[in-house]
Amino acid sequence: MKKIIPLVLVIVLLLCGCSVEKYTPELTDFKQSASVDLGDFSYTCEICKKEDVVEIKVTSTNANGMTILYNGDKVKFNYEDILIDFDGNKIDYTNPAIMIYEVFDYLNNNKDMNVSKIENGFKYAGKTRMGEFVLIQNDDKSYESLTFKNANVNISFY
Repeated sequence: MKKIIPLVLVIVLLLCGCSVEKYTPELTDFKQSASVDLGDFSYTCEICKKEDVVEIKVTSTNANGMTILYNGDKVKFNYEDILIDFDGNKIDYTNPAIMIYEVFDYLNNNKDMNVSKIENGFKYAGKTRMGEFVLIQNDDKSYESLTFKNANVNISFY
């Protein structure tokens, strides 16, 4: 019995010293090339997030050169000499600029964000209108991938 009490005391002290580490990675503005897979359809593009605007410039397919901008309110399409503005509420949330905007909006405004440290960076998880997502950020603050689990959407950054 005398040996059990010190052992229990040591275990209690060790457990009291354990704590859950809270990670606070930095979600930065960025400009990266990416490959976007939407089910059976895929294309390459350049994705730029600056402050509260997401811009996607398509670099492949017949839409090569088209730019889509979204600021949380308006969607702007620019292709060749055609510029069209739409109310963001009238554009489907599956638009890639809206998808990416909503991910960063969720992460920037959610105090209880689900983030964990992984081997070479951070893994963020959350939910937007597109469903549950996982965003992987590298240690150098660049982004590796954004996946919507149940929507068959995968964006690979390079």
